Amino acid sequence: MDGFIFIDKKEGVSSREASFPLKKIFNTSKIGHVGTLDPFASGLLIVAINKATKGITFFDDFKKEYIATIKLGIETDSSDIDGKVISKKDVPFLSLDKIKEVLNSFLGKSSQLPPMTSAIHVNGVKLYKLAHQGLEVERPLKDIEIFNIELIDYHDDELTFKAEVSKGTYIRILGKDIATKLGTVGHLISLRRTKVGPFDISEASKIEDINDLSLKSTYYVLKEFSSVICYDDEKNEDIKNGKIKILNESIRSDKLLVVDKSNEVVAMYTKNIDGQYQFARGLF
Repeated sequence: MDGFIFIDKKEGVSSREASFPLKKIFNTSKIGHVGTLDPFASGLLIVAINKATKGITFFDDFKKEYIATIKLGIETDSSDIDGKVISKKDVPFLSLDKIKEVLNSFLGKSSQLPPMTSAIHVNGVKLYKLAHQGLEVERPLKDIEIFNIELIDYHDDELTFKAEVSKGTYIRILGKDIATKLGTVGHLISLRRTKVGPFDISEASKIEDINDLSLKSTYYVLKEFSSVICYDDEKNEDIKNGKIKILNESIRSDKLLVVDKSNEVVAMYTKNIDGQYQFARGLF
């Protein structure tokens, strides 16, 4: 069985731990997930099963949407609820207009310093492994973009907001920066991912409710963000091995999903600067 499972990950488990039961449900060791969620976070986790894992790379550029709550006045070393308290600061009086003004100031493109507790690699080592040794190293700024941000609620020094962001954006760092602009410190006490590209949390299931019927076909998922084209079956072998180039000016999508007559996925092609579709990955 090949395809994707949409999990509503619960708090308190890693993304790997959340997807691990799928190995037993689908009797496979070949699984992978799209975009890691921190253990304290909940929400949409897309997991690929068997051959669908070859399609994970095509989710990389997706926007993501989150709902997060900041506890103002208390700072932790990880900028989230799992870290150790390192400082406290009074919270000034904050009107709703002031909060909205600060949130809107984050709209657009900017740079963000990845936290030491992140999973990115620096000199071949994951940062969180260095952090566990009490080390802090220089790391490059990452370009990010905030497409939308809005206030949901504010009471008892807890600020809840919703944000649509580019890949690579750390919401806990965004929360920390919001608190700083509000004249205090803060850390995330909750984080929930509600969207990944065109996919919504409403399509996800709790892990205990997942069965064979929960599996979404590779075609069903990939077609949501790709144009689809069908070739004669005798060309499929050449297509999935990248021997055929495709030029079609009428197709506007950057991704082109090639399927057979039964809508089984053959390969994914991506558009280059000349408007020609080049082989990216043979999926089956």
